Order: sequence, then C-alpha cells, then structure tokens
Amino acid sequence: MAAFNNFVSEEQLQCSICLEIFTKPVSTPCGHNFCMVCLNKYWDSSQKCTCPFCKKEFSKRPQLCVNTFISNLATQFKESVNVKPSTKKPPAAQGHVLCDVCTDPTLTALKSCLDCGMSFCDTHLEHHKTIAKLKQHTLIDAVKNLEDYICQRHQRPLELFCRNDQMYVCLFCTEGEHKSHNTVPIEEESAQKKTELKKTQAEVQKMVQEVQKKIKEIKHSVVLKKQNIDKEKKDSAELFRCLMSSIKTMQTDLLMILEDKQKDIERQAEVLSKALKEEVAELKRRDTELEKLLHCEDHLHLLQTCLTLSTPTYTNNLDTMKINTNLIVEDVMRELLHLQQSVSNTTEKMSWLTNLDYQREEIKRLLKTPLVKGDTWYLVDSEWFKTWKKYVGFDSWNMTSFKDQIFYPGPVDNSGLLKDSLSIKEHLIDELDYILLPEEAWGKLLSWYGLTDHQKPIVRKVIESGLFVKHCKVEVYFTELRLCEFSNMDQSIRRHFSKADTVACIEKEMRKIFNIPNEKKTRLWVKYMNNAFEFLDCPGKSIQDAGLFQGNVMLIEQMNEDGTWPQHALIPRLKSQKQKT
Repeated sequence: MAAFNNFVSEEQLQCSICLEIFTKPVSTPCGHNFCMVCLNKYWDSSQKCTCPFCKKEFSKRPQLCVNTFISNLATQFKESVNVKPSTKKPPAAQGHVLCDVCTDPTLTALKSCLDCGMSFCDTHLEHHKTIAKLKQHTLIDAVKNLEDYICQRHQRPLELFCRNDQMYVCLFCTEGEHKSHNTVPIEEESAQKKTELKKTQAEVQKMVQEVQKKIKEIKHSVVLKKQNIDKEKKDSAELFRCLMSSIKTMQTDLLMILEDKQKDIERQAEVLSKALKEEVAELKRRDTELEKLLHCEDHLHLLQTCLTLSTPTYTNNLDTMKINTNLIVEDVMRELLHLQQSVSNTTEKMSWLTNLDYQREEIKRLLKTPLVKGDTWYLVDSEWFKTWKKYVGFDSWNMTSFKDQIFYPGPVDNSGLLKDSLSIKEHLIDELDYILLPEEAWGKLLSWYGLTDHQKPIVRKVIESGLFVKHCKVEVYFTELRLCEFSNMDQSIRRHFSKADTVACIEKEMRKIFNIPNEKKTRLWVKYMNNAFEFLDCPGKSIQDAGLFQGNVMLIEQMNEDGTWPQHALIPRLKSQKQKT
C-alpha cells in the first residue's frame, strides 16, 4: 500500500467541488472528473451546462456514467489511508483559500500571515488580533500561492524590491548579496510602478482613442465614398442615356442628310444628262450635215459651204459639268470616327481598371514564392512598389479608383536604388529601400508597366548561407574582387561577382580583360589581406566555397613557352608546391 500511496496522491483523487475523495466519479467531455452528485447539483443550480473546472460550455447536458477506473482507484486509496467519507460539505466555495488550522469542516480563510506562512479563517485569526507578538506579523488578503510571498532562502516575508537585480528580497537578503544594492520597500516600488502603469494606461487609452477615431474616419469615408459612387452611378446612367439619345438623333439626322444628298445628286445628274443629251443631238445634226457634204458632187457648193461652216464646238463646258457633292457629311463622318476612337480608349481604360484585381492577386500569390538556391530574383524600388500597391488597392485601406491618376505608378523606376548605371547604392535595407520579387512577378510587372528608359533590371541570385545550418537568401550585394596579372600587380581592375559564381567564371573574366587566348594555359593565385599568396586550383568551386571574400586580389599567370611556370620572388614559400604542379 505504501507503493500505492507514492503513486497516487489525495489531490489527484479529490473532487474540486466538495474537496473530498471521489464518490461515484464521472468524467465530463472536456476530461475533468467530479463526484456524480456534486456535478448534478452544480448543473441543477446553473442556467448553462458548463464544466465547473475549465468553464467549457456544452450544447446539451451530457449523460453521466461512473468512471470505474477512477472509482476503483478512489476505493483503494480510501482503504490504504483508512479515510471515512465525510457527510458534511465544507462551506468554502470553489476557488476560495481554505484555513490551514480548520479540520472539519474547513472554513474559508480571510487572511494569510507572511510570518507564519499560513492562512487563517476569522476564528483562527483571533490570536493575531489579541496577542501583542502576533500583532506584529504581516497579514495580507488570503492567497493560495503563499510561498510566492515568502523568501525561500530565509523563510522571511518579501518586503523589499532590489532595483539592481529587479527582484523581491527579504530583510536578511539585504545583509548578504544585496547589501550594496538599491533596495526599496515593496509599497514604494509598487507605487512607482503604478505611476508608470498610469502613464502607460494613458498612452494606451490615447492609442485606443486614436484607433477608434481612425475607425470612425474610415467608416465616414466609406459612407462618403458610397454616396459618391451612388452619385457617379446616377450621373453615369444619365450620361449614357443622353449619349445614346444624342447618338440616335445624330443617326437619324445623318440618314436624312444622306438621303437629301442622294436626291440632290440624282437631280443634278438628271439636269446634266438632259443638257448632255441636247448636246449630243446638236452634234449628231452637225454630223449629218458633214456627211452630206462628203458625198456632194458639186465642188463649188462644197467649197462655198465649207467657207461658211464653222468649227464644231461644245455648246456646254464639259469640265464644269460635275455633280456638286460639297457637303459637310465628310466632316461629320470624321468627327464620328474620332468619337468612336474615344469610346474605344475609354472602354480599354475600363477593362484595364477591372484588370487591377488580377494584378493585385497575382503579385500577392507570387510574393509567397519560397527561396530556392539558384533562382533569379529582382530588386524593385520600395517607393515605386508602394505607389503600385495604392494603385491596385493592394491593402484594403489603399483602395483607389482609376481616376486618381496621382497613384498611377508609371514604368518601373529603380533610380532610388542606383548609384550609377552599373551598381546600386550601399547599405540598402530590405522592405525599407527595396522589395524582392521572384522572376515571374518581375516579368508580369514589366509586361504591365515597362521599365524606365536607360535602366536595366537589378538581377540577383538566391544563394545558401550559414556554416552549419544552411538557409537561402537573395544575394543583394556582390563580392568585389581585384583582378590583375603577375606581370603588372600595381594596376588592378575591380570586378563584382556573385558568391555562386565559380572560380572558372573569374578566370574567364580575367582572360577577357587581359586578352589571354583560350588555348594559353593559365593558373590563378589569390592574395589575402596579410599579403599571403595561395595557389587556387578549384575551378568548379563557387566563390563562397573557395573562401574568397570582399577585397581579395586575384592574380593570373600564363605558362612559359617552354612549358614551365614563371618563378616569383614574392612567393618563395610556394616554390615546392609550384614545382610539383
């Protein structure tokens, strides 16, 4: 039985309502245990069906069944300690501190004594009110965790606060390790903290008022914008009605004009045709006379007639005989074409406006793209990106309409990040100065808005960082290396490389700079800050893996014509190594 008592304690088998060992223990759906009678009485006296311990509310009253396992444990425990079930219910309500002196029944404690380390009910507190020595004890309102108010080292009340170590101490502590520290009574420190808390509370209340004021402003703004939108709906409906009415009237008038024009043309054609027919008749008459003269045998008559015969001419000027179409219809049609183009442009703008939702959701989705080693990302100026976010309504409080042209971002502009056309400014901060976008997001922004003239995209790669735990990050700043030939070490050329670039990339760049043919054998050296030289024979390694850092000097040398490598007095310690290679 001793082993059983060590395994199960009385507190584990105690009902939190009656504070007795379980009698017919039952379990709630939330997993807490009570006596069946206690739990039923508790639910009978309350309006809601909740757990007495954790206050979890149940939609309907659970059906209770005795937990046989806990019931057997409770029975064995009672037998092991010879506990007789009490028929009296302690008057102390749940959550109250019990008197440490009362035995049966246990009453609710009123005060806790920091000197005695016990809690007392009204009856047992009488000694502290009458005995002179006990009157000097420190009494506080009854608390459960009384040990927290007592120094565990000296078993004395915690009456002082050490401002050096920011902890509570007793009088004995001030004679030891806290002797030279700034200690004040707890009441004084509490008063000071209350003063600070009041200031903090005032600031919090002020912030609450400001937030509530902002909420009111937003609500008021919503009401105003709704009124504006309703007015715009009404005005646009009236505008479209008037526009469609005007177009219909214009169409009717234009048809009438065109019909009148057609009738006028037919009238002119009829007049001209009649005149021309008369002209044809006169010409045919002359033709007949000429035909007769051609067949005349009387030569004298022929000559006399020819002398009096005039040269045939048109009675009407054919050049002036045209149909007059000089009307304003052509001007009207031109204006209608302009109107049609204007309507098309407006329609395109409206379709662009509806497309802003698509832009917003696409970039939101792509911003969640995880970093993967080797992927390409782009830097975008945060100011431009903020303007774009306002334009597309990226955040609910930045929703704008298309007519707010002040928010139109225009082409992507990274001028705020650039020091010159080839490099970016130093000490740029993520989110504050620039935004990182994956390649797909950059491509979409570029297709929607384009890039400012004479600017190039700021392209960066994702690399792995960390000595033991590897994590991916975008390499914003490249590593600057100084490149030179062994024959001319005084003049170096600065070039920037990504940490993901290999040593072979450096060699390729150096061959191009110093005009070294591809068939010429070369090898690389690195000069460190302490002027130490080291042969670099790892073309496949990245700059990061090869241990190259900002400011390292890279030297390239060419093999001699006889197949040997040049000897350098600067690096005698590597002579043997060079001979081996």
